[in-house]
Amino acid sequence: MTSAASVPSVRRVPIDLLTVVSIAFLAYLLGTALHEHLGHAVSCLALGGTLRELGAFYVDCSYGGMSDLGIRLVALAGPLVSLLTGLVCFAVLRAGRVTSPHLIFFLWLLGSVGALTASGYLLFSGVTGLGDFGTSRDGAAYELSPEWLWRTLLVALGVAAYTLSVRVMLARMGAVIGGEGVARVRHAQRLSLTSYLAGGVVSVLVGLFNPLGLVIVLTSAAAASLGGTSGLAWTMQFMNRHVQSSQPPLALPRNWAWTLGGLLFTLLYAVFLGPSIRLR
Repeated sequence: MTSAASVPSVRRVPIDLLTVVSIAFLAYLLGTALHEHLGHAVSCLALGGTLRELGAFYVDCSYGGMSDLGIRLVALAGPLVSLLTGLVCFAVLRAGRVTSPHLIFFLWLLGSVGALTASGYLLFSGVTGLGDFGTSRDGAAYELSPEWLWRTLLVALGVAAYTLSVRVMLARMGAVIGGEGVARVRHAQRLSLTSYLAGGVVSVLVGLFNPLGLVIVLTSAAAASLGGTSGLAWTMQFMNRHVQSSQPPLALPRNWAWTLGGLLFTLLYAVFLGPSIRLR
C-alpha cells in the first residue's frame, strides 16, 4: 500500500506562472512572426511580389506579374516555415544537449506551435476553403478542380498530419518532463494548458489592433492560436501514467531574463505590428 505522502505532488515542483506565461507569449508570437514574415513576406519579395503591408497576423503581398505557381509558393511558404520550425526545435530537443529547463520548455513549445500550425492549416483550409492551402486567390489550391475533392484531401491530410504532430509533441514532452505516474501527467498538462491559454489570449489581444477588423482576428489570430494549437489543451491527457522516470520533474522557477524578454518581445510586436506597417 502506498501512503499519500509518498505520491509525487505537482505542487512541490517550482513553477513560476509569470515566467511560463512570458515564455508562452514569446513562443506563440515568434511562431507567428516566422510563419508570416519569414515565410510569406520573404517569399513574396523573393518571387517578385511587392509588400504593401506587414501585420502581426497577415502579410499583404501585391503579386503584380507573378505566375500562378509563384502565388501558390507564397501561400505554401508560411506553413513550410512553421513545419521547419517544429522539426528543428524537436530535433534539438531530441539531441539532448540542452540543459536549461527554461530553454527546453521554450523549444518544446515553439516546436509544438510550429508543427500544430502547419498541420492545422491543412484542416482549416480543407473545411473552410480559406487560408494558406485554401481555394481562394491567395490559397495554394486556387482553381484546382474538382474543389470538393481537393478540400477532402486537405482534410484527410490534415487529420493525419495533426495526429502525427501531437504524437511527436507528446513524445518530446514525455522525454523532458520528468517525475512519476499521475503527477507527471498533471505537471505536463498544467504547463501545456497554461501555455495554450496564455498564447491564445495574447494572440487575440494583439490581433485586435489590426486595421482590417474582426476578419483578421477570426480567420487568422484566433483560428491559428485557439484552433490550430488546440492540441496543447488536451494532448497531455494521453501521456503514459505508468512511467516511472528517474528524472526530477521539470522545474521552471522565476527567471527574469525569460520573463522580461518575453514581455518585451510581446510589447514590441503589439506596438509595431499590431496596427500593421504600411509599406506602399
